[in-house]
Amino acid sequence: MVFSVKLIYVIGLPEKLRKTLEKTVKELATRKDVYGVGIFGSWSRGEAAASSDVDLFLLDKEDYGYDYVERVERGGFLIDLHHVPKRWIQGPIPPEIDQKLYEMQILYDRDWALTNMNLSMAKAYCSPERVDIRTQAHVVESDIYLSRATSAFSRNDFRSSHLFATVALENTLKVLVEIASEPFSNSRFMETAESCAAKLGIRSLFEEYVNMADYIRTDKAHAQDMPTLFKTIWNDINAVAKANLPTLESLHFKVRTRLNYYLNTAFLQGALKRAATMIEAEKTIEATHYLSNILLNVVENYAWLKSSIDRIKIDYTTLIRSLEGLEEESPTNYKNITAFLRLDQIDRVTAAKEIYRTRETMLRVRGDRKLLIKKSLGGD
Repeated sequence: MVFSVKLIYVIGLPEKLRKTLEKTVKELATRKDVYGVGIFGSWSRGEAAASSDVDLFLLDKEDYGYDYVERVERGGFLIDLHHVPKRWIQGPIPPEIDQKLYEMQILYDRDWALTNMNLSMAKAYCSPERVDIRTQAHVVESDIYLSRATSAFSRNDFRSSHLFATVALENTLKVLVEIASEPFSNSRFMETAESCAAKLGIRSLFEEYVNMADYIRTDKAHAQDMPTLFKTIWNDINAVAKANLPTLESLHFKVRTRLNYYLNTAFLQGALKRAATMIEAEKTIEATHYLSNILLNVVENYAWLKSSIDRIKIDYTTLIRSLEGLEEESPTNYKNITAFLRLDQIDRVTAAKEIYRTRETMLRVRGDRKLLIKKSLGGD
């Protein structure tokens, strides 16, 4: 059954997008592996800008063991197809798809499985029990990245140490966003994190993150240069991938699908357009975080591709040092990456202080987490 015409009118999408989605959903509904389609993200929440891409949730009968995203262009719109294995909604729901299910508008549902889960998540999403599950997942991610930062520091790779400590602190910020019951958005993360930290009386955590990530010295002139450097790095990485397609196709499914997504020309166009919109609105820190977050994801997966090409085993905890070795024949790309991620002024003393501060902050938030949930949402 296809609900696209009725439901797309209800959510008030522009006429051109509505027609594009009607056609896209009908095409998807003919595929034997697609059991459901829903729209989520900024268009579903009514927060979309002209530069926003469209997020579609695809309930996929195929079971790859992972969710993955592919980008397509339809009718002038950039559409992200988020493939989620059907079995993920038949057992304990992975917390990473909670928000997608919660804010989803159903466009197609073959057997009512997606509709039923959407209704169930509408009741459970803001419950103390479900928030506890999601915040615990972010705590675990923080621990993983802090462990990597500590390991990198012990091996004198202070750039990787800084990078992973910053990501650990960002995951700690996500705990506050969950407790404040605000939606995550890649293009509004900094704004949301700041308001949630203030709401919960922990604004100092946000300020510490901004200082550690070195966003504090971002101005409009600097931000305006970022898209050009980002495109240069993207072109260099894409050239390597295109020249080594057999190796790319031989990579682990998760790495391969991520690189195929990020190295899609339509993805680059969308990311640069979105960043330009932020910069024009003088949201320079937001734009810096947005592009930096994307680049880090690209680099992490590119390192696996490059190591497979060169047949060199790398240590993920020393990602930046490993990348330097892998890029010996193209040092300019390495220099561009480290400059973009602001890794050029990290020394032992700085890295040690960052690990200490991150650990202390994580311990404080971990200790206060359940109390914050109780105060904000009630429950035991």
